[in-house]
Amino acid sequence: MLNPVSTENPRVPIRRPVGRPRDPAVQEAILRATADALTESGYARLTIDGVAQRAGVTRKSIYRRWPTKLELVTELFRTASKSAPLPDTGSLRGDLIGLYRIYAKSLATPGGPIIPALVAESMFNDELAEIISTYNNARRRHLIRLFERAVERGEMLPPKDPDIYIDAISGFFWFRKMIRRAAIRERQAEAFADFILLGISRRARGR
Repeated sequence: MLNPVSTENPRVPIRRPVGRPRDPAVQEAILRATADALTESGYARLTIDGVAQRAGVTRKSIYRRWPTKLELVTELFRTASKSAPLPDTGSLRGDLIGLYRIYAKSLATPGGPIIPALVAESMFNDELAEIISTYNNARRRHLIRLFERAVERGEMLPPKDPDIYIDAISGFFWFRKMIRRAAIRERQAEAFADFILLGISRRARGR
């Protein structure tokens, strides 16, 4: 049978998708199984066979989507990043409080220890360090938007070095979680936001 042709250009065949469309439920099951495996055993012990068994799918179903373990975990991080949009409350203080609460909630879930654990493991695994670096750079660019919006609203001066703000925010959570092993308490959200704003206000006054 001949391929149908485009009505706009009869010489150009219409390309039809090859094979069956991928089931999003299968992809979700694979990523969830990957997260569970990482939580229990870390990246070094993660295997495609183990993920397939947890997800109840074939190895082929995973390899068809992600040819390597590196690409699978990279996709997991990319999906996690998309699922945590920045708060947009209309004020920088409100956004900082919302951001704190997102982090507090995320770190309190069963999957919360994944990122801190993988960061520690990446110190001894170059392949994993590449994934962490890509994820971290994407998140930093994401967070910078929070301050760009504040500048647009006239709440703050353009930061000379936005990395300082990002490090101050991220450093609080990483230190609290990885070094102190302390809880991120929701009741401290406002104090956290006010601390960041104090530094910004001093910068605005030229101090």
